[in-house]
Amino acid sequence: MSRSGNTNRLAKKIRSQTSLKLSTASRLAQQVHTYLGPPIPDAEDQPQRRLEAYCAHVLARRFQDGQLNGALLGVVEARPTARQLELVLEPAMADSVIYELLPRFDKHYGGIRGVPGLRPRRRQGQLVLRDSFGPAHLIASRADRKPLHLPAPRDGETRLWKARGRLSRDEKREAREWDTSIPHIVDAPVRDVLLSRILRRPALVNRAAQPHGFANCYTHHEGDLVIEWCCGDTVEAFCATLLAHDFAQGLPRDEAIKLLSAHMARLGGHTLILRRHPSCQYGKGPFSAQEIAEHIREGYAL
Repeated sequence: MSRSGNTNRLAKKIRSQTSLKLSTASRLAQQVHTYLGPPIPDAEDQPQRRLEAYCAHVLARRFQDGQLNGALLGVVEARPTARQLELVLEPAMADSVIYELLPRFDKHYGGIRGVPGLRPRRRQGQLVLRDSFGPAHLIASRADRKPLHLPAPRDGETRLWKARGRLSRDEKREAREWDTSIPHIVDAPVRDVLLSRILRRPALVNRAAQPHGFANCYTHHEGDLVIEWCCGDTVEAFCATLLAHDFAQGLPRDEAIKLLSAHMARLGGHTLILRRHPSCQYGKGPFSAQEIAEHIREGYAL
């Protein structure tokens, strides 16, 4: 099929997922230059989507602008099926990913950090991270195939993940708040679908980090995830690539995507917020991309 034929077909696909006008969908379709083959499967049930979304939220909240080697959230590859998700982790960040995900009570913080109910089990160089609230699980491995390490406790921490088969009262409360009681969440199932898709599409999401090797991810609350970058894809090109790979499939069309400006967009209502700075943030000197990356790398080596 010709380039124009592909663009027209993709524009119709984008239009079917969203409330964008056909002219806008066509403009986005013209900016898609990456196609990764067959559709990427979603998690088949809500418990699996919920776990994956919670993990994406925790990693974004904790790593922020401390991500390395083009791996947002520490993930370089995902191997998704309907029933499970295997995450291949960036080696320098891998142990930190596991540390951030496993639940622990931090007395200095006064609450739980990590994903409540998550429990690890070793399996042939991998870690199986199981959700104690149901059948959901993740599989984690390192890109260099070296073994993953279970973290030692830090000052003031109690490792809740050591209590296999038992859930603390704090974990149960934290899990309930994720599901129901946070006022910022308009539609928790939409949030869980989108954040799960973030974790299942690192080849697309990591495009934001390609020019400099890092970008910035963070959250305002339990209802959103923000990705910020400066060079490389425009916001429209980034959104177009996501939409081409069914990122908004099945969402309420009116809330699927809002192109707010040349530098900002929202997907899934207020769930995923994309921001691109209008100019490069990392020039030469002490704040160059190379210097910042080296500083991040030194932090992970400690």
